[in-house]
This record gives sequence, C-alpha cells and structure tokens, in this order.
Amino acid sequence: MGEFIAEMQERLLPEYEQMKNYNVFTADQVREIVTRRERLFLKINKSHQTISDYLEFILYEKQMSQTITEKEKKMHVKLTGLKASIATRIMRLYREALSKFNHDRRLWSNWIKFSKKSNPVEVAGIYEKMLLYHGDFPDFWVDAALWLYEHNRLNIDRVKDILLRGLQRHPDSEVLNKCFFDIMLKEASLASDERNLAENTLSEQDIKLERVEAVYRNSMANITHLDYFVKLLESCEDHQELTGKLQRMIIDDMQEKFPREPGLWDLLAQRELRGFHLGDLEEEELDTSDEEPANKKPRSVNARSLKRRIQLCVTVYKSAVEELQTPEMWNLYLDAMLALNSDANTERILKQQCLADALQAGHRSQLMGVKHYATLRKMLCTAPGGREAAVTILTEALKADSSVEMHELLLATHIQSDSEPLIYELFNKIHKNMGREALPLWRSVILYYRTRQDSLGVRRLDEIYGLACKSAWPEFAELRSDYLRYLWQERSVEEARKEYAKLAILPPMSLALHRQMVQLESSVAVHDQASLKYWRMCYDFMACYFGKTEPRVWVEYLAFERDHGETKNISLLAQRALTTLEPQYVAAFEAERTLSYVGAAIVG
Repeated sequence: MGEFIAEMQERLLPEYEQMKNYNVFTADQVREIVTRRERLFLKINKSHQTISDYLEFILYEKQMSQTITEKEKKMHVKLTGLKASIATRIMRLYREALSKFNHDRRLWSNWIKFSKKSNPVEVAGIYEKMLLYHGDFPDFWVDAALWLYEHNRLNIDRVKDILLRGLQRHPDSEVLNKCFFDIMLKEASLASDERNLAENTLSEQDIKLERVEAVYRNSMANITHLDYFVKLLESCEDHQELTGKLQRMIIDDMQEKFPREPGLWDLLAQRELRGFHLGDLEEEELDTSDEEPANKKPRSVNARSLKRRIQLCVTVYKSAVEELQTPEMWNLYLDAMLALNSDANTERILKQQCLADALQAGHRSQLMGVKHYATLRKMLCTAPGGREAAVTILTEALKADSSVEMHELLLATHIQSDSEPLIYELFNKIHKNMGREALPLWRSVILYYRTRQDSLGVRRLDEIYGLACKSAWPEFAELRSDYLRYLWQERSVEEARKEYAKLAILPPMSLALHRQMVQLESSVAVHDQASLKYWRMCYDFMACYFGKTEPRVWVEYLAFERDHGETKNISLLAQRALTTLEPQYVAAFEAERTLSYVGAAIVG
C-alpha cells in the first residue's frame, strides 16, 4: 500500500506543473488541490479502509477531469496529457479498491463503464476478472460477450468462449441462450451465401445457420418457457430471408410443447397479421432444389394485402377458441380485434365486422368477460333499436356470470332507456340474491330515482333507503348518512331529525352517521335552544356508543360546548370523559384536548 501511495503522489508532480504552466488553475487553487488530494490519500492509506473512501477519491478525480475538459473548451487548448494522467489514476484507484472489495458488483460496473470511455482496450480484461468473482450472475456473462462482439467482430471466437463458459454455469439461463442465439444469427446474416466450399454444396452462410440451429437445439433441453421461444422467433423475423426453416422448426417445437397455451395461438395469429404466413414456411421447407438461384431474393413479408392478412389472423383465432375454449383465449382474441379497430383508416368495414363477429361468438361461448360485454353493449346501444338486443344479451350473460360488474352493465342499459319497471325489477333481484358486494348497484339505483324528481321516485327512494338502513352489513352504513342528507336537503329538517333518532340506536352502529348529523345541524342558519338540543343530542349519541374507545368524540363534544353550548358543562363533561374512556385512551384524550384548546386560543 505504501508503494502505491508513494507512486501515486510522485505522478502528481508533473500534473501540478502543467496546471501552473498552462494557467489552468491559480497558485492558490493548485495548493487547494494538493491539500485535498493529500487528505484523500490519507483516507485510503489508513488501517481500516472503507469502500466509501475510495469512492470519494474516484469521484473527486472524475470531477477534476470534467473541470479540465471545460477549461479546454474555454481556453482553446488541449490538455490531453493532464486528462490521461487523471484517467490512469482513476483506473488504478478502481483496481486497488476492487482488490479489497471485490464483492461490490456496483463498483465493478462503474469501473467498466468508466473504462469503456477512457480505456476500451482494458474492458475485456476487467470483465474476465469480474466474472471470476461474480460469474453466478448470467447478465454479467451477457454484458461481457456483447461488449466484445460490438467492440470488435473479429473477437467472435472469444465471444463464443465466454458464452459457452457462461452456459456451463447457467445452462437454463434464457438471457444467455438468447444472447448466444442472436450473435450466431447475426454472424450468419453477415456471411457469404456463395457456394464456394468443398463440392459446392454449402455456403459459409449455410454452415453458420447450422450453428444457430445447434445453439437453439441445446437451449431446448434446458428451457421450457414459452416467452423464450417467442423471443427467438422475433429475432428470426429480423432475418426473414434466412430463417424460414429455423422458424418452422421453432414453431413445430412450440406446438409440441405448448399445444394448449393461449399465448402460442395468439403469437401465431399475430404473425399472420404481420405477414409471416405459416404456409410460406411450409413451402420453403418443401423446396429442396439443389440449384442456386441466380439472385437470392428475400421473401416479402407484407406481400399479401391487409385484407388477406386480417382474414388469416382471424382464422387462427377462430381455430384457437374452438380448440381451447377458455376465457383467457377468448380474451386474447377479442383484445386483438379491439386493437385492430383502433386504426380505422384502412379496411374499416372488415375490421368492424370481425369485431362484431368475435363479440357475438364470445357471447355464445359463455366465456366472454365483462370488459368485452361492455364493448358489445356500447356498440349495440349506439345502433338503432340496439338497446333491446343489449338487454337480451346481458340478461343471458348474467346466467353464466352474476358478478356485480355484469349487473352494472344491465342496470346501466335500463337506466339509459329509462325503463323504470325493469330497473325496479332488477333491484329487487339484487336485494334478494346479492350481499354487501352489491353496494355500487344500490348507489346507482338511488341516483337514478333521485334524478327523477317525481312522486314515484320519492316512494321508491323511501323504500330503498328503508331497506338499506335495516341492512346489517357495515358497508351499508354510508347509505344511512346519505339518507339523512337526502331528507334534510330534499324534504325537511324535521323528517331528517326524526329518522336520525331511529337510526342512531339501530345496529350496526356508525360513527360516520352521527358526524353527518352534526354537520347538518351545524348548517342551521339560526341556532336557538331547540336546535342546540338536537345538535347536542348527536354528541350524546357519539359519547354513549363510542365514548370508551374514541377520544376524539369527547374532544369534539367539549369544543361544541365551548363554542356553542354551555361552558358550565365543560368541567363535568371532561370528568365524564375520563371515567368513560378505557385507560389506554386517556393520554390520547388529554393530548388532543390540549391541542384543541391551544388551537382555539390562537384563532381567538
């Protein structure tokens, strides 16, 4: 370590001379730099170094390098030697740090990132050292191989060596196998297709394609995820003119391994839409002519019209839903048809017809989901006379799917048609057959009748709110509060107070109900003794039913008496709170009470 420090400090002397000679820094600035570096050297020379000591030094030198680059632009001079010296020191600091902290993957990555810019020839060696310590991470093998290959294609043998060593440790790594496949495929695409080898039977490109196939075959034994095969096909599509046979091989293997996987059928259908027709691959495979064509022409992917590609795509989806008959497959089919209709500039009528056919078939299958029933309902409701058809279809769908979401679609259709008898009939079924999960449906029905503003709406609201208030489900407590607001705002204060007196003692108890009534009572324009009595009653109910475990209730009660009621009641009320609250809540009460009084004093 002492030799390292001494050497580093010795190397700094020419740097300081250059800084002075080129007037990069003033004499005072140079002295400050010297002092700062000496302190950093001491940190990495102490007996117990930490990684942060080295990182601080490295960061300082990177900032110095950036400063010198800015000086170059400003002064219109080249300070190459100065920058090279700093870069060398940073490299040595990284090397020294990693000799002690080789477990830190981020430090390795930062060193490599720095070296790629400042000293690319060192990167391959750094990767090799890193793999000795962190070879259990497949991504590092991939990064190393890609860097070597992209930096210099002549490194292909070394690239293959790295990938093969990585695969020995991680034979089932998808990212490693995919990287190997892609690089070998790239090599094949760049190779000559002239048959100039022994006996004029194989070209260099043919041989390299066989190696790609070998890489694929080796990976098959260890990887069983559909997504991996999909990614390989996508790579092949980028070299369509070369990979017809290989694509056919991959698809055959996928059909054998994943015959009932919806993702496979979706892939095949989407390939047809993009112009990669499966029949073309079969024709290529059957073409066994030994004669080399005069000009090897790539097959045009989009040779077929859009209309024909859509038809082929739909044919695959129809076969898929017939073969699998699962909700997931229908979902993929319908989503594809919706995506197709997002572009109405071309073949609009055909696309709409395909979507309509798919939705109707999905309904008949009884496997279509709510999302797509919503689409079907929207389409029908915008067509003349389509609402009746929508009601019929949604009513049939409810037999297979009685979810809240499906009920919402049917209810929305009735509301849109203003079919009060059907709305009321559906509500009665919901009330009879569904539980607490149906709360959104109750809200929709209540909103509908509130917007009617007629005598029938009033009668229905009283009935529905009455049923909601009798419900034992805690979730329905909010409808009680809603009913009070409705009575107060639409009927009369007296009716709201009368109903509150009933609901206040009706289980399940709800603190929100009492707070809602407090808010309503506080909105009265003029507070006389009678209105204060009703207002105080709300706090009495809260204290009675929630006073043991809710300190805030007592604080609010005290604030009411202080600001609106009788101040003489405060002392007795505070004592009542202390005796009613369970012991563990007394401290919280005292704290909240103090804060409440301080706040009132500040406002006052």
